[in-house]
Amino acid sequence: MNLKRYRVNNIKEALKFIKRDLGPDAMIVSTRQVKESSGAFGMFGKTMLEVTAAASDKKKDAAQANVPATKALETYSGTTETSETALANTFLTPKNKSVLSVTDETRKMMLPIQKELHGIRLSLGDLSSQSSGFDKHVMGELKHELGEMRHMLHILASRSSTLAEPDLPENLLLLYQQMKFSGLEERFSRRLVLEAQRNMTAEDIDSFAYVKIFIARMLMKIIKITRGLEDLKSSQKIVALLGPTGVGKTTTVAKLASEQILKYKRKVALISVDTNHNSAAGQIRSFAKKIKAAFSVVKDKADLNRVIDSYKDYDSIIIDTDGCSQRNDKQLFEMREIFDKRGRIHNALVLSATSKDNDMNEVTRKFGCMPIDSVIFTKLDESTAYGSLFNHAIRFKKPLSYLTVGQKVPEDIEVASSERLVDLLLNISGT
Repeated sequence: MNLKRYRVNNIKEALKFIKRDLGPDAMIVSTRQVKESSGAFGMFGKTMLEVTAAASDKKKDAAQANVPATKALETYSGTTETSETALANTFLTPKNKSVLSVTDETRKMMLPIQKELHGIRLSLGDLSSQSSGFDKHVMGELKHELGEMRHMLHILASRSSTLAEPDLPENLLLLYQQMKFSGLEERFSRRLVLEAQRNMTAEDIDSFAYVKIFIARMLMKIIKITRGLEDLKSSQKIVALLGPTGVGKTTTVAKLASEQILKYKRKVALISVDTNHNSAAGQIRSFAKKIKAAFSVVKDKADLNRVIDSYKDYDSIIIDTDGCSQRNDKQLFEMREIFDKRGRIHNALVLSATSKDNDMNEVTRKFGCMPIDSVIFTKLDESTAYGSLFNHAIRFKKPLSYLTVGQKVPEDIEVASSERLVDLLLNISGT
């Protein structure tokens, strides 16, 4: 077997080199963290990821590619909430109508990774009883590494799978292709149409309109939604908007404040968490002055708690935060120190509908170091494919609270609804 070892900063960098040197079908054999020697006694060396990979034997793979789907899923079920097992628990359980194959060789290659996952879990358990800031940071790093390895297992299993095109009646095939074209992951699309076929009569399937409505109802059961801030049980509604740079958090804060004032006649206060001295605080300050809302800037958790306590007479408090790259571990650590506990603040993760699936997944995993209570999708007006919204909802099971559809304040925001989301995917209203 042709083995190569790489020392890299992260798993994505390793995959790039492995694909270049060993081809797109190469498999990862093992990973481990190592420290490069630096300084006195090598104490201050940089921690690197050491990845061992092997070129794939396609002929051998092809000869052994007849393992039932349940066996394939056993390889990585329980290691990630985004596995097909988790998806099956969410909405669909097809009965042997498609085959997912993983070779014995691939299963052996995944074993070292699973052992490392177990080791990381033990380390997390040991650290969970410690409370210092440094130990929290170390635990966060381990959680990040665990997430990367989960993602890698998902990639390995996906590369080892073979999905034959489903044999479907014409109307179901058209819907299957429409959902895939709209960005819904192939496996999710397949499960939907196969489950629909199992539960519909031949006469039903002959009506395209009936088939479309049937699948729409299935999709509506999958999506979890909230009624915006109205779902918050506390009489004082406090929401913080978290997320990466450029997704439209500050504009969304302005829209939410306007909704609370104009629609619900509530007394609103705005807070900007400004740890990087950026321009967002200035924008919110100007907006607060315009709508005559209370406004404060805070730097840390103690400051935030003090200001929230001072706003006890306000009906709604909306908190804007610095744009934070999901790859900026230092800034994520600072943000986690402020929003690390589930409590009186509702944490909403803001994502752009124009983002790629992989980027959404990475952002959600990294921001998952904080409690995420709901998701707000922005920039729907800038996208033409909405399958990624469903992919995200199925993988992470986070309820959607709001959708934004433009830059106008306050008009271009709406409370998320399953009907609206399904219409975006299947174009029911345009039928």
